[in-house]
Amino acid sequence: MTSFSKILAVFVTVASLGFVGFAIAATFGGPDWSGVMSEKYFDAYEITRSPSADRAWQAVRGSDQGQVASSKVLPEVLTKIMDEVYQKQQQELQNLQQREPALREKIAALQKLNEMDDAALTAYVDQLRARLTAINAEFDELSNKVTGMSVDSSKLETQVQARRDDVVRLGQQVREVEADMFRLREVLGQLRDTDYQLQEQLDRAKERQKLLEEYNPAPVN
Repeated sequence: MTSFSKILAVFVTVASLGFVGFAIAATFGGPDWSGVMSEKYFDAYEITRSPSADRAWQAVRGSDQGQVASSKVLPEVLTKIMDEVYQKQQQELQNLQQREPALREKIAALQKLNEMDDAALTAYVDQLRARLTAINAEFDELSNKVTGMSVDSSKLETQVQARRDDVVRLGQQVREVEADMFRLREVLGQLRDTDYQLQEQLDRAKERQKLLEEYNPAPVN
């Protein structure tokens, strides 16, 4: 079992005990419910009291107006809302846990490919630079010969121009390869950001669970 799986198991166990404590507190007297209702994880729900004779409490989702609970006892309504919040968070954690191995595997594969491409591109750039250096040297040599020679000057000038064209073309190829290397590094950075965002989502889910545990004290023996 991985460390993440162990943490999730402990999280589910503690959360379950927290909800049991919440139910016991609702039965035998507990916190200030008006204060509990102001907590941010109730923001997605509309909690109202019926003006009819039964004065029952109603809870509906703000997203789809679906009814979550109805009871004359407010703590019972809040308990059902927190049960739903818990189920959503559990599903979210499971989804994140299922996505994490695939994302990490993809990042590792892309990192490996990036390392291979980076090495190959670096070698290719070095090869092009070596060719460019050799051509520059040849260009310099031909230029010196042109200066000192009058015979076949037209032919030599044509060769010099050809070498100049080679210099320009190879220089452009070097810049294109360097641009490809930059784009590959950008892709790797985006994958690292994806991994960081995944970790942030896991941390936020744990924070929300911690809030649930704080407002669901364990039963007092």
